Amino acid sequence: MEQWIGWAAVGALFVTMAGQAWKQWRDRVKHGIGKFFFAGQVTASILFLAYSVMTGDRVFVVGNALVLTAAISGGAILAYNKARR
Repeated sequence: MEQWIGWAAVGALFVTMAGQAWKQWRDRVKHGIGKFFFAGQVTASILFLAYSVMTGDRVFVVGNALVLTAAISGGAILAYNKARR
């Protein structure tokens, strides 16, 4: 049962973050989080991913990998939108 709850949490987080990234892309958002916050988020995601791999918990490995991917995608979308001015 614990694994199902974990995978449900990963799914909910991924759908939420993917929806936000899509909204940024669709609305051509040109403003967002600060550079320091973005760097901190990516750093934390990398560290959480490394920790998850070392502890061997697949739910957290996948979840943290998706969070890292979403953070980098969101930053890339924001940079792309700013460059299109």
